[in-house]
Amino acid sequence: MCGILGNFGYIEREDFSAHLKNVSNDLSRRGPDQTNIIDIDNFLAVHSRLIVQGNENDGIQPMKYEDMIILYNGNLYNKESLKLDLEAHGYFFKGISDTEVIAAALHRWGNKAFEKFNGFFSIASFNEKKKTLTLARDRLGQKPLYYCSNGKSVFFGSTGNLIPKKFISNERKESFLDFIMYGFIPSPYTMFENLFSVNPGSYIEFYYGQQKTSVKKECQYWKPVINGDIDDLGLAVENITDSISNSVQEGMNASIDVSCLFSGGVDSSLILSNARNINENICAITADFGEQDDAEFRSRRVAQTIKHKNHLIRSISRQDVKNSLSITSKMCETPFDDTSIMPSHIVFSFVKKSGYSVALTGEGADELFCGYSSFGNLQKIETLLDKKFDMLRKFSGKILKTILNRYSNHDVDRFFMNEKELFEDLSCNGFKKREWIDEIKTDYDPLFHVRSILYELDGLRPMDKLRIINLRFKLPYQMLYKVDRTSMFNSVEARPLFLNNRIIDSALNISSSAMMRNGQKTILKKIYQNQIPDLGWSLPKTGFGWKTNNYDNIFDKQDNEYLTKRIGIDGFSLLKNRKRHHKRGYYGLHSLVSWLRKNP
Repeated sequence: MCGILGNFGYIEREDFSAHLKNVSNDLSRRGPDQTNIIDIDNFLAVHSRLIVQGNENDGIQPMKYEDMIILYNGNLYNKESLKLDLEAHGYFFKGISDTEVIAAALHRWGNKAFEKFNGFFSIASFNEKKKTLTLARDRLGQKPLYYCSNGKSVFFGSTGNLIPKKFISNERKESFLDFIMYGFIPSPYTMFENLFSVNPGSYIEFYYGQQKTSVKKECQYWKPVINGDIDDLGLAVENITDSISNSVQEGMNASIDVSCLFSGGVDSSLILSNARNINENICAITADFGEQDDAEFRSRRVAQTIKHKNHLIRSISRQDVKNSLSITSKMCETPFDDTSIMPSHIVFSFVKKSGYSVALTGEGADELFCGYSSFGNLQKIETLLDKKFDMLRKFSGKILKTILNRYSNHDVDRFFMNEKELFEDLSCNGFKKREWIDEIKTDYDPLFHVRSILYELDGLRPMDKLRIINLRFKLPYQMLYKVDRTSMFNSVEARPLFLNNRIIDSALNISSSAMMRNGQKTILKKIYQNQIPDLGWSLPKTGFGWKTNNYDNIFDKQDNEYLTKRIGIDGFSLLKNRKRHHKRGYYGLHSLVSWLRKNP
């Protein structure tokens, strides 16, 4: 993994140098092993490297290749097949790093190369002759990349805090409401008006001429589409089994030892089981909270079943969580409401202390294979979402909702929503619009983020829509943001193996009917039963979050007064209107206040 920071066009040399001193620690966390700078006409950049492929003399960045300068952060799973293709076209490779393959591919195919890359990446490519800068991210946005432009100069960096504040303008007021509703800031927006995130599966190309920078081209080269060609469960299981096997084999490729995060659940057990076919002594690392957690029990049972001995267990205490809470604002340059960021940080810290800089992880399995409870709940009511029932819901709902809300602490509103309303509501991890609409006066509606996706999905069955929304919305902006920030804060490369293109493409080729044939995560559970002689597949899904009831003291009266005075939002009023997940509500408000105090 690596850290990227650069300036294109008119070089703001004095600002760049001063800023580099301020963010050197952030860069070194993302890449502690090697740091290099390039300074040429219209391009100044620094690259910090975590050496995973090659050595200190191989894959050095920024890499000059013909007329291009390449800065790359990521890992390429299909490096070897691309090398063979490029060698057939006369290209020669000096070392084994994937950076050299990236550079040659961009030289050969231009921006079309992004479609060929299988892996996770953020790339900055400067063409000296054409005076262009191209910024690109992988399909699902596993690796971040930000930029800002002032008309004569473009700054870019791996995270938002790597861009000099002088150039990112004022706070984007709408982002406060985006965060209140979603718990994150959807791309391309950020907390600042002139700071943007490159969209997942996209690239943006800038041109410098006549002492000005301009956007030459912006393109989304990939987005998830469900083909649904495979409806036979047996064939689906066979295809995904092969895809997982190949993905793990490619994910194990590194010049250093690789570890595996292992909760004992379906996803991580499949990764470990397959990884053992390549290295039977791979280190499996488990995090256990003790109270209200069974990760140690589950993981020990599976490890014993598959006869795996190299198994480390990290018991997480309340003090660990408290310590992690105190530094979350250092890990995240934006407000973020997912409490699992704390145990994630603790786990990656333990990975590093155990001597590893690469960890295989299971992110993406729930989104690709319908693992969340929302998929199971939707399956029960999918036929009732037909428009012919809308009028019945509308009129009966008014009376029934009033009665049920009066006598129940459960969130019953969703039972009476039409399809559009339901998907909008499901997309909100933070405070639902119905929970803040009477408390916050605004003409801005954050739902436009989700509605733009739903508009593209018009005509699909509800289950297909939910699969796509999870892949395009929740996965990149919540799950992958968390994994990148917590792993990189600890100088660890996280490899979410279910997000190998092989698995993504195979999963999207399976119909929702086959995916949900026997309920949530049908296909992965079938593979588990075929590969692991244990009943772990039948145990209920457990979350990876902050498992404590002691959360209400992190957002207090003083915090609320500051929040109300600073941006006009009364957090206590929002919490009062919320029936479920108060923990996340309190933590989200804590995160927002922490960010505001860091950015007065």
